[in-house]
Parts: sequence; structure tokens; C-alpha cells
Amino acid sequence: MKKLLSVLLSATLLVSGMALFAACTPNEPGDPIVVPSDPVVADVYAPDGAPALSLAQLMSEDMQFGEGNTVTYNVVAASSIQTYVTGEEPQAELCVLPVNAAAKLLGKGDVYQMLGTVTHGNIYVLSAASKGYADLTSTNLKEQLLGKTVGCIQLDNVVGLTLKVVLDNSDIPFEVIEDVSEATADDVVYLLNISDPATMITPAAPYDYMVAAEPVVSAKVGGSNGQLKNVGDLQALYGGENGWPQAVLVAKKDFIAENTEFVEDFIAAMQANEDWLAAEDTQPQAIVDAITDHLGGANPTFNAKNLTKEVIANCAIRFEAAADCKEEVNAFLESLSAVSGQSFSMADAFFYQG
Repeated sequence: MKKLLSVLLSATLLVSGMALFAACTPNEPGDPIVVPSDPVVADVYAPDGAPALSLAQLMSEDMQFGEGNTVTYNVVAASSIQTYVTGEEPQAELCVLPVNAAAKLLGKGDVYQMLGTVTHGNIYVLSAASKGYADLTSTNLKEQLLGKTVGCIQLDNVVGLTLKVVLDNSDIPFEVIEDVSEATADDVVYLLNISDPATMITPAAPYDYMVAAEPVVSAKVGGSNGQLKNVGDLQALYGGENGWPQAVLVAKKDFIAENTEFVEDFIAAMQANEDWLAAEDTQPQAIVDAITDHLGGANPTFNAKNLTKEVIANCAIRFEAAADCKEEVNAFLESLSAVSGQSFSMADAFFYQG
């Protein structure tokens, strides 16, 4: 009897062992053995303003892209965004930042790669209605602007550089001055920096034209009782319906290599975000809440009063994969270099190919 029990026990163990072995081997000969991956941990950063809209749905729904993952979204001041992608151990696994900053800081492609462009310009030209100026187009731009003064926010940054590119592309000479009293000739456009849009963009401003960003543009026009007009779309003046590559999404190279599926899912969510923002049932308050909840207590650029569907549309939130927009981005950077005296470039290795 003991011998029989021993034989039966051995047989049972043998069958169990075979079942366990079968469960741990591929279903079919040649299939790879699937090893469960570790949960993804990712800190995502974006500057407040239009770039933050590119992550709005992801933040609103706290998208994690897989069970056990820890994705933390952070909206920070635009002036500090570069600190999260620089240093010996950059904090951001993924980050949205201006294209010129991405080129200057990360363009060699040794630490980060660009996944795609996410915003395509939210800059417009205003003028006092009393001046009676016609809307600016690519055909009348030179005639309308020569001899005029143009106040521009961030004149030394990407906004001002893009304005200079538009002027240069239209063969319009320009000169940067400190005060409108220096504007004395009628064969050049005079550019001045607007340091405080809140107080310096008014119907009574000394400039003929003022270049500003959403949501300030809509707020200023809407609150002027018809005294301020939107007379120009810098995106259309630069590149028709496509605008210009304003902000980009980057990710650490080693993070991409270790989490390719996560990165592809993240890109897909960025693409879907455009439709979510435009959907009728997506309320502006939900977008404001999503940004505010990840802003660390600071006051957001957008609020319930200034974020409308029109403003959202004017911010041109659209994801374009790096492989598809590489030529466009390089052309824009070349133009920035030409008007600034600086060097903006991206190595081929910086563009993620998917």
C-alpha cells in the first residue's frame, strides 16, 4: 500500500510539474517569452499658457497608460521650464517647451529626443480701431507696415523672432528701437518691446500695431468696447493654415528605449487631445481645472473668464509627429537663426522616428 501511494504521489507531482512548465512556456514553438515589465514612473512638465492645453485631457483624466504606472503632471511658470530638462539628472521624463529652447538646450539629441510639435502659434496683431488700418495679409503687409511702429511681447524671444521672420520673408526691413520718438523714416518698420502686456496694450498705446498672445488678445479686444481690433494673424502671415512650430514635446532617450509602448500610447493621447478640446461637451472650466490642479498653487494664465472655444482654437493645439514635421521645424529654426544672429539647430538624432 505504501509503495502504491508513493507511486501515485510521484505521478501527481510529475503531472503538476508538467502543467507548471507548460504554463511558463510559449504557447507556440518560436514565440517569445513575455517578461512582465516594471511599472512606468514619469514626471511630465509643461509651461503654463497655450502649451499646457496640449496636455489638458491627459491631466483632466489623470491618464496613467497602464496599471501600476505613476505619471505625474506638472504645469510650471514658462520662465522656469528649461530647468526641468537641464543639469546632470534632469527631472522631466517628458516635457513641453518652446521649439527654440529645445533646439538650443537639447538639439544635439544626446539626452532627449523630440516626439513632435504640439502648438502652432497663438500670436495676433492688434491696433486701435480709431487708426482705421486694414487687416494685414501677405499681399499688403509691406505697404501697411513701412514707417509704422509695432510693439511686440517677448521681442527678443520666440514671438519677436517669429515676427522678424515674417518681415524678413516679405522683404520688409525692420529696426529695433527703445521709444516711438525714434521712428523717423517711412522705409522701415520699427519694433519695440512690450514688457507689460496688461498695461501697455490699450487703444491709447503709442504703437501703430501691437503683437500679443492669446488669451490676452481676446481679453483686450473683448474688453475694449470696440476700440481695439484684431487686424492680423501671425500664423497665417508665416505659414498659411499650418502656422509655425511653436512648442514641442520631448522625452529622455533612455526613457523612450525602455518604455516604447508607453511613449506611443502617450503620443496617441496627445493626438486625441485636439478633438477633446474642440468637443462641444468639453467645458472650458474642466480645462481650467485640469491646469490649475497641476500648477502648484500659482494663478493660471487661463481662467473661467478668458478661456473660450475661440481662444482654444486660436491657440492651435495640434500634435504632429517628429518624423512628419522635421523639414518644417528645421526650416523654421534656420529662419530664426538668420534674423537673430544665434544658432538654432537640431541634429537628425533629435527627431524621434517612432
